[in-house]
Amino acid sequence: MAKVLVNFQDEFLQEIDKVAEQEHRTRSSLIREAVRRYLSQCAGNEISPVKESFNNSHHQLVSNQA
Repeated sequence: MAKVLVNFQDEFLQEIDKVAEQEHRTRSSLIREAVRRYLSQCAGNEISPVKESFNNSHHQLVSNQA
């Protein structure tokens, strides 16, 4: 399995860690599943509530960095 370095804002990483802890899984496992689901949604080429929520969250994170 390849390793990938990804940068997250501290607040976003805290949310990831919180969910991972609640679900008794690793951070990596949670992120892999999130990416898998996102790619599955993209393959369907449809805008779903999950994809729209991801896009809105990403836009909000980018806006907060500015």
